[in-house]
Amino acid sequence: MKRPGFTLIEVLVALAIIAISIGTAMRATSAAFISSADIKDRTIARWIGRNELARLQTTQSLPAPGTLSGETTQGNVAFAWKGVVESTPNPNFRKVEIVVRRLDGRHSLVTIQGFVVGVR
Repeated sequence: MKRPGFTLIEVLVALAIIAISIGTAMRATSAAFISSADIKDRTIARWIGRNELARLQTTQSLPAPGTLSGETTQGNVAFAWKGVVESTPNPNFRKVEIVVRRLDGRHSLVTIQGFVVGVR
C-alpha cells in the first residue's frame, strides 16, 4: 500500500529548484542595484560637467588654451573634473571639453563638450 506524501527525491528536486530560483533573483536584484548607482553617478557627473562649462561661459573673459581641473563633492560623493580648452579658427571662440570621474574611480563617467564665446 502506498502512503501519501513526497519521496526524498521529490523533496530534493523541489529544494534544488527553489535554490536556483532564489540565486537568480538575488543576482537580478544585485545587478539592478549596481545599475541604479551607476545611473546616479553619471547623472551627478553630468551636472558637474555642465556647471563647469556654464561657469566658463559666463565669465567676462575667454579662458586661455590649456588644461583646467578641480574637485567637487555632490551627493556625499567626491568627483574630479578635468577640462581642456582649445583655440578655434575664430579668435572669439574656445572649444572646451570637460571629463568628469569619481575621485575614487579610474574611468570617466561623462564627457561634456561646448564652446565659450568671447566679448565682441
